[in-house]
Amino acid sequence: MCKYMIKHTEVYKYIMPVITSNMYIIIREDHALIVDPNENENAVELLKESGVKDITIILTHEHFDHISGVNFFRRQWECTVYANNHCKEMTTDPNKNLSAFFMAMFIDKTEEERKKVHEMFQDDYSCRVDVGFDKECNMEWHGLSVKMIETPGHSPGSICILINDEYLFSGDSLVDGNRVITRLPGGSRKYYNEITRPFLESLSEDIIVFPGHGTEGYLKDFELG
Repeated sequence: MCKYMIKHTEVYKYIMPVITSNMYIIIREDHALIVDPNENENAVELLKESGVKDITIILTHEHFDHISGVNFFRRQWECTVYANNHCKEMTTDPNKNLSAFFMAMFIDKTEEERKKVHEMFQDDYSCRVDVGFDKECNMEWHGLSVKMIETPGHSPGSICILINDEYLFSGDSLVDGNRVITRLPGGSRKYYNEITRPFLESLSEDIIVFPGHGTEGYLKDFELG
C-alpha cells in the first residue's frame, strides 16, 4: 500500500499481485471513493478502521483486472458504481470484460505466477454498474469536483477521471513507461488518436497522473501515443 495526498486528503494505492493493476482509495469522513477495485483485505481493514459507511466506485474501463473487486466490496458495504455506458454493458459479460480469456495473457509468466493469477480470478466474472453515462459525467463528491470523461482507444469503455482539474486517474488510457495498448478486443488506435490523445494534450503538463498500472507522476513524464 502506498499513500499520496490530494488537497489534504490521503490517496491510498493497492497493487494487484502479478497483474499489477492499481486500485486507488480516497476517504473523506465516513465515505470512500474507489477507482478500479480489486480484492484486498488490507483495503478492507483500512475502510473499517476509518468507519466508512458507503462507497462510490468508478471504473476506468471494463477489463477484468480493473473491475474484479466490485462484488467483493458490494458484499460488505453499500456501493454505487459509475462507468460509461459501454463499460456498463460489458462488465456483465465475461467474454467482453475478458475474464473468460484472462489466463491466456499470462502464458509467459512463471508457473508460480500463473498459479497466483488463477487463484485471484474467475473466468466467468461479471458485475453490475449502477450509473452509466455517455461522453462525460460530473459530480461533487464530499468537497471534491469529479469529472469522468470518455477516452476510448484502449477499450470502448475507457474513461479518465479528473479531480479538481489537478489530478488525473487515467486507467489504461495512460500508463507509466508504455504507449497505450490498443490491440485488445474493442481497442482502437484511431479513436485514441482522434479523441483521447487530444484530450490528454489539452491538460496542463503539470497535472498529477495516477495511472492504471505503474507509478504516479506528472503528465509531462508520461508517453502519449
